[in-house]
Amino acid sequence: MSLAAAYAHCGEAARAWDRDRWLGALYAPEALRGHLHALIAFEGEMSRLREAVRDPRAGEIRLAWWREALAGERPDEAQGNPVAAALLDTLERFRPLPHWIENAIVGRQADFYDDGFPAMGDLEAYLGETRSGLLQIAATVLGQSAAEASGLAGVALGLTELLRGLAGPRAFAFAPADGLERRGVTPRDFRERRGSPEMTAAVVDLVAQARRRLGEAEAARQKLPRALSPAYAGLATAPLWLAAIERNAARAFQTPPEVAAWRRQWALWRWMRRT
Repeated sequence: MSLAAAYAHCGEAARAWDRDRWLGALYAPEALRGHLHALIAFEGEMSRLREAVRDPRAGEIRLAWWREALAGERPDEAQGNPVAAALLDTLERFRPLPHWIENAIVGRQADFYDDGFPAMGDLEAYLGETRSGLLQIAATVLGQSAAEASGLAGVALGLTELLRGLAGPRAFAFAPADGLERRGVTPRDFRERRGSPEMTAAVVDLVAQARRRLGEAEAARQKLPRALSPAYAGLATAPLWLAAIERNAARAFQTPPEVAAWRRQWALWRWMRRT
């Protein structure tokens, strides 16, 4: 497969996985859009692994493959996978710090287990590993790394993504135990999707935490050059998603939240004009 075909595949995969961020990447210079799409497509690959495997060991084998492929240890196999081929090219061109991509892979081991997280700090550390490093790479592609904005945005967008997926067939039991217990529910209640007023309150608490981090991420991003904004385009539509999740909190385990595509596109356009 040619690199052009690999990047074209990533564009389609990014559009299917996260249309908001795919659109945001179109505000980047044309020569750089494919690299942003490759990062989004890769994150989609990582996020889907939990649903793709039933045995955690199989999931860990797939993560090991990705780690080796993106470290250049499986060149022939990597070239046969369009996302791996495009992302490997992106990493070779821009030379981000190796641990950003390695953490994004290794941190996903938690996805294959329903052990949950003891506290919010543990959940945010996981999101920082699995999402923030990829935003760091995206910012590097656009001109410079941005640790504060990427760290906060990774947590805010990662938590929003997890909340949006609560109604999925194999939703990740991510809610921190300490927050659940303050509302009178248990990690097992969350894992088994037991609805109750207390559980609704716990979901709303998670939305509030995502909003806090979102506000902090926006404040950090506003200090950055305008050219870096496409890396953080998910921040433009996250408030719409969080509002929909909160409205749907009582049925979070049954019904996915919905936000009309035109509203998200309009919010993105306005956000980009303000940056």
